[in-house]
Amino acid sequence: MTLRNGFPAVSDAADQFDIRAALRATTAQDANGNIKTGVSITAKSLTGLVTAGNGMNSDIAAFDAVTNRYGPVWLSNDGTISVKHAAAPSANSRIDLICIKQNETASPASDPTDGPEAIIVTGTPAVDPVTPATPEGALALARVTIPSTATSMTSTGVIYEQMYPFTASAGADLLFRSETEKDAWTPWEGQKCRLLDGNEYQAKSGVWVSLTPAEYAPYIQCAGHTVTTGDDGTFWVGVKSPNGKPPDYASYTVGPFGTGFNDEDGIIAHLWDVTATGVRFRLYTTRYQRWCGKTAIFGKWIAVWRH
Repeated sequence: MTLRNGFPAVSDAADQFDIRAALRATTAQDANGNIKTGVSITAKSLTGLVTAGNGMNSDIAAFDAVTNRYGPVWLSNDGTISVKHAAAPSANSRIDLICIKQNETASPASDPTDGPEAIIVTGTPAVDPVTPATPEGALALARVTIPSTATSMTSTGVIYEQMYPFTASAGADLLFRSETEKDAWTPWEGQKCRLLDGNEYQAKSGVWVSLTPAEYAPYIQCAGHTVTTGDDGTFWVGVKSPNGKPPDYASYTVGPFGTGFNDEDGIIAHLWDVTATGVRFRLYTTRYQRWCGKTAIFGKWIAVWRH
């Protein structure tokens, strides 16, 4: 462990690995110092970089990315490029993996050539195909399921799934595609992230804690209540809707009855009508198996809105 040569510097002594070590300071890291590889967040990367092209080609739109090859490697694509898939399998389906990679012949890498490359890792056909492994140092962009019936990448049954993660600057909030991707990241205390669905989280004691606003939680109103019903045994309970809509659920419980009292007629309250301003119930007597007439009761009610 030692201080690395800095850059830019008068000595001009920094080699590629010194520069990569220095670039770590610009890239988000987890609690273990692993960098957040992926594609920069843009309007295009949020909708999908990899799409069907002509024939058996897939098109990759322009992007900027950070890969990891013994430290961060910044890789840029300034226009749409195409990569060609092998012909569809003769039977079943296969999954092809579309990746980008910075090839290097210099040790400790051992690639046959130098330079950037967009590659397709061709999968193995099967009834239930699996995604092939991502080559060392590469960044997976998308996987494509190709059925035996495909004659082009626009054929029925060809399915594209964007896979690339999103990179971030040091200290910035992270963006994850899914809960699975989020949970695979080891956050440092206080680190924040969000998912593509908009849910936000912050790391506390090593655990992602939801920061989702309270308005997404159920909204509940409830209270005790006394009333004398109408002649048909119905009565209204006033509510204050949080969204201008009727409640998604409402119920009324008659009672409780104190010492020396009982509900000999077995009165229950049926939900009869709901509006944004009130809930209507109708009383029924299980003892006589009929709707009640005018009745004085006490009880408690609850109304719930999902959000």
